[in-house]
Parts: sequence; structure tokens; C-alpha cells
Amino acid sequence: MASTTSTQMFEILDETEGDLIAIRVGRGSRKGYDELYSLLVQKTDEYGAVRVLEVVPNWTFSTFLSHVYGIIPDLRYGSQFTINRYAADGDSVWAKLLFDWWNMIRPVWPVAPDRMRYFEMTEQSTALRWLRAANTD
Repeated sequence: MASTTSTQMFEILDETEGDLIAIRVGRGSRKGYDELYSLLVQKTDEYGAVRVLEVVPNWTFSTFLSHVYGIIPDLRYGSQFTINRYAADGDSVWAKLLFDWWNMIRPVWPVAPDRMRYFEMTEQSTALRWLRAANTD
């Protein structure tokens, strides 16, 4: 059963285990980013690096814009956690656009996964397999 944070920005999904963090992400908020990044810092301290699955269903232009709140937490917490693999699992042009922008700025942005891929919503099991794999793209 998935648990919901108090901000409603994200839900922790059942697939979360060990260094794999699986979340469903809705509208962005400052408090939501602070909570998410605290979780990433905690898991990085525990495991050295984390793998992240973000399920991003039904994003609209408004949802996309709400994630501007993530810029300041990225700068504040980005050096405190390490994402070695990141998969986005979405179904809208807005989720894909945010992923593509992040991928473009990845070399200079403090929240920079070593590897990242975008999957269509129907490919969640494929995304999880990719995250769990040791040496594949």
C-alpha cells in the first residue's frame, strides 16, 4: 500500500526497498521538495547512492510549472545525495519535457543522476527492471 506525504506532492510506492525509491509525483511544492530531498539524503547516507523511479501520471502544463519549486532545493540539497539511476514513468508531453530539460542540464546541475531514462506509463515494469539492473542502459 502506498503512503502519501503530508504535502500530497508525492506518494511512496510499494516498490520502494533498500536503495530503490519509487514515488508517484503530482504537483510540486517547496515543502514537498524538502521532504523528498530529506528522504534522498537519508537513503544516500544509508546506501551510498540511490535509484529513483518517479511515476508522473496525468501531468498538465500547470503541474509542469509547479515543479519550479524544485530549483532551490536542488541547489540546497543536491550535493548531499547521489542518484545513480533515475527513471521517469509518464504519460504526457509535460512530464517528458521536464525530463528532457533535466537531461540537458544534467552535466552542470547539482541533482545529476549518473544514468536516466524516460519510459511510457505502460512500461513501468520495464523501468523497474532497468533500475534494478547493474550494468545496462
